Amino acid sequence: MRRLMITAALLAASLAASAQAVPFVAIRTSAKELSLGGAHASGSELFSGSGSVFQAGVDRVWWQTGIAGYRLTGLQAKVNVTTGFALGLEMTSNSMDEMTLYSDNGQPLGTFQPNEMMLALTAAVKPVKNIALAAAAKMIRSSLTDSRRAGAFAVDLLGSWQISRALTAGIAVNNLGQDVDYGYGAYKLPTTYKAGVHGLFPIAAKHAIEAAADLGSMPAYSTLLASVGTGYVYNGTIAVRGGAHISSQNDIMPTYYCVGASFLSENFDLSGSYLTAARTFAISLRLKL
Repeated sequence: MRRLMITAALLAASLAASAQAVPFVAIRTSAKELSLGGAHASGSELFSGSGSVFQAGVDRVWWQTGIAGYRLTGLQAKVNVTTGFALGLEMTSNSMDEMTLYSDNGQPLGTFQPNEMMLALTAAVKPVKNIALAAAAKMIRSSLTDSRRAGAFAVDLLGSWQISRALTAGIAVNNLGQDVDYGYGAYKLPTTYKAGVHGLFPIAAKHAIEAAADLGSMPAYSTLLASVGTGYVYNGTIAVRGGAHISSQNDIMPTYYCVGASFLSENFDLSGSYLTAARTFAISLRLKL
């Protein structure tokens, strides 16, 4: 049976250029987070909307459309079982452009559309008033061709401390788990360690300043990361934000600048953002019932 090989373009789009397995799991899909430089380690929204029992969201990200880009779709649902305990499900799917497959002697054998998926079960708990802990158990699947498939299990862990009504700090570990092997060698997951803060500071009756920052590293790929963002919120309904994400290795995670805006209401939030990372766009909708 004739073996298949992946074209150079496919390798560039998936493993070779990114130098890591399943890089899509390291991309934040929340348009709000992306407009703050990707800062998320504070966990400031673990129990947001305490008056709601059920929260659901959908994200769409067109990642690096200027090159071989990803199209990510994120779905989330969370139930606040009690005021200090929440359970949720999350799914992120990633699709790429179709690639041509060739035989060993260079004959085209057709096309294949690579696709990837992550499914997670999440839980968050407040053991004491100002401390929140969260965990996610994740199943990851990746298909580069019919014969190049891989899977892995991973976890996310987060601890959050509400220092004051306005300020939250936290630490997070994302994508801690198995290596990914497509059949020609193992690749490390993009495991990331971060610490961060988030603040929403009222400055007048209807005006507030938002700020967030993360510092982190991806040890398996010798990469240092920093995220910083700030914004202005009017009357709790309109927010505009901007920020930057800095990476020591752009082939692992790009450095970019970002801007975004949100419309906020009692029952839903709508956010959009733009990143300079080879033209990345994101839009998110959150429902609170």
